[in-house]
Amino acid sequence: MFSFNPKKIPVDAGCYLFYDSEDQLLYVGKAKNLRKRVSSYFQKEHESERTKVMTKKISRIETQKVNNENEALILENELIKQKLPRYNVKLRDDKNFLYLHVTGDQEPKMEITRRIDTKSSGTYFGPKTNTKATRNLARFCQKFFGIRMVRPSDDYYPLLVKNKFKTPEEYRESVGMMKKFLRGNTTEIEKILREKITKFAEKKNFEAAAKTRDTLQSILTSSEKQRIIFEEKINGDFLNFFRQKDRVFLVRISFRGGKWIDQNEIEFSAQHFETDAEILEKIIIDWYPRVTDLPNVIALPEALENEGRLINFWQEKIASTGTIKFFYPQKGNKKAILDLAKKSAENFCHTSNIEAMSHAEVFSLSLPDLAKALQRKKPLTRIECYDVSHFSGMATVASGIIFLHGEPKKSEYKRYHIKSLPLGKIDDFASMAEVISRRFAPPEGKIAKKKFRDSLPDLIIIDGGKGQLSAALEAFDALQKPLKKYRLNGKKLFIGLAKKEEEVFFPEKSEPLRIPHSRPALKLLQRIRDEAHRFAITFNRSVREKSAKKSVLDEISGIGPTTKKKLLQTFGSVGDIRKADDEALLNVLNQKQLQSLRSEL
Repeated sequence: MFSFNPKKIPVDAGCYLFYDSEDQLLYVGKAKNLRKRVSSYFQKEHESERTKVMTKKISRIETQKVNNENEALILENELIKQKLPRYNVKLRDDKNFLYLHVTGDQEPKMEITRRIDTKSSGTYFGPKTNTKATRNLARFCQKFFGIRMVRPSDDYYPLLVKNKFKTPEEYRESVGMMKKFLRGNTTEIEKILREKITKFAEKKNFEAAAKTRDTLQSILTSSEKQRIIFEEKINGDFLNFFRQKDRVFLVRISFRGGKWIDQNEIEFSAQHFETDAEILEKIIIDWYPRVTDLPNVIALPEALENEGRLINFWQEKIASTGTIKFFYPQKGNKKAILDLAKKSAENFCHTSNIEAMSHAEVFSLSLPDLAKALQRKKPLTRIECYDVSHFSGMATVASGIIFLHGEPKKSEYKRYHIKSLPLGKIDDFASMAEVISRRFAPPEGKIAKKKFRDSLPDLIIIDGGKGQLSAALEAFDALQKPLKKYRLNGKKLFIGLAKKEEEVFFPEKSEPLRIPHSRPALKLLQRIRDEAHRFAITFNRSVREKSAKKSVLDEISGIGPTTKKKLLQTFGSVGDIRKADDEALLNVLNQKQLQSLRSEL
C-alpha cells in the first residue's frame, strides 16, 4: 500500500509522474507548486471513478523541477510524447489524419499522405480528418489544375492531365494557382483566369477560352462553401468541444482571408479530473504542431488558465516566426461560429456513438446471417478470401486474407507471387488456380500436417465471378486425392463474389444469389472482399516499385535512379518510354540523356 508523504514533494514548479506497482507510467502532470498539486490527489474524494482507480494504482511518484511554469509546460509536453502515459489526454493516432502533399520537384506532383517528411522540399496542406472529402479535393485538383499524382495509379483524369499543358512553365503556373486555392486564396486566381479568358478570346482561341472559363466556373462553384463571414480578412481558427465521460470531441473551423476553408473533427481521450481549460491547452499543444497553415488568432469557448505561458510555448515549439492571439467571443458573428463548432462537436459525438453501436450490432448479426444466407448449418468461424492483382500484366500477385470469428487475423495473411504466367500475360483464371493449388497442397511432416489441419477454413471467398470460381474449384478438385482424409468438399467450401452487382456465385449453380444490401451478411462479405483487394493492390504496388529499381534503364549511361523513377512515373513502363516522342521525353531528360536513351534502349 502506497503511503503518500507530502514533505517528499518539492514546492517548485515542474512535472510529476505517477507510476504503478509494475513501474508503468500512469500520468504526467505539471504544476506551479508541485507539492500543492500532487497533494490534491490524496486529500479529497474524487467524483470520477477513473481518477479513484488511478490514484489507488499509484505506487511511486517522480518529480522533475524546472525554473517556471512555461518550462513546466514544455517539459510536460515532451514527457507525454516520449512516454505515452496511460491516463493523459491522447489525440487520435496520426494515421487517422491526411495531408495533401505537393512535391518540390521541377515538375511538382501531388499525393495523399499520412505523414509529413521534414526533409521534403514540398508543401503540405492539412491535416484533414475527412477521408472522402480529401480524396474529392485531390480529384478536383487533378481535373481543374492538371496536377499529376506521385503514383500514376492514383490519377483519376490521366488523359485530361496528359494533354492539358504545352510547356512545363504552363504546368508549374497551374500548380502555383492550385496552392493558392488550397490556402483559400481564390480572388487572385479568379482575376488571372478572367484575364486569360479575355486574351484567348482576343486571339480567337475560343477553345482555350472555353476551357479556362470552365475552370473558373468550377473554382467559383467550389468556393461557394467558403462563404465570407467576416469583413476583415481574418486568419483564425474556432475551437469548441463536447465531452462525454473520458472522450472529448473537438471541432476546429478554419478561416483564411475571411473565408471558411476547412473543418476538422478530432477525438481525444481525457480524464474526468482535467478541467475544460486544461483540455483546451492540451488540444492546442497536441494539434497545432501538425497544422501546416497556422492561424494568427484562435477563438476559444473559455479563458485559458495561463494564456501568456501558452503564447510562449507557441513561439518556442510551434511557430518561431509567428505570433498567436487567443480570444473569447461573447457576441456577434464570432460567437455564432464558436457556437456552431460546439453544436458540430456534439453532433460528432452522437454520430460516433451511433456508428459504434451499428458496428457492434452488425458484428453480432453478420456471422449467423451469412450462414443463413448461404444455407450453412455450421458456424462460419474461419473465412478466407483470395484476390489477384496485376498492372497491365506486370507484377501479377495475389492475396489470401483470413477472418476469424468475423474479424481480420492479419498475422495469417498470405502474399503470393504468381509463377506460372509468362511476363506480361494476363490470365486471372490461371492465377487463381495457382493460388488455390499452393494453398491447399497438403504438406509433409507431422507438425506441418497438424498446422495445415488447424488452418482449414469453413468458407472460401473468391473475388470474382463464375470464371474465377470455376478455376479455383478445378484446382481444388485436382488435389482431391491428397486432401481426401481432410474431408473437404469444394462445392460447399467455395463461393465467388462479383463486385459489379455484388452477386454471390456457387459451384454448379447457374443463377447467383443476390443478398439485399441492408443485410449484415452482405456487409461482412463486402468487408472481407475489400480487405483482400486492398492487401493485393498494396502488394502489387510494392512489387512494381521494387522492380522499377532494377530495369533496362539501369544500363543507360547518364540516367541515374532519380531520373529513372521520373521516367517510369511519367510514362508508366519501358515500352511507353520507347514510344514517347522527343518533346515529351525532354520534359524529364536533358539532350545528352535523350541521345543515350535513343541509342541504348
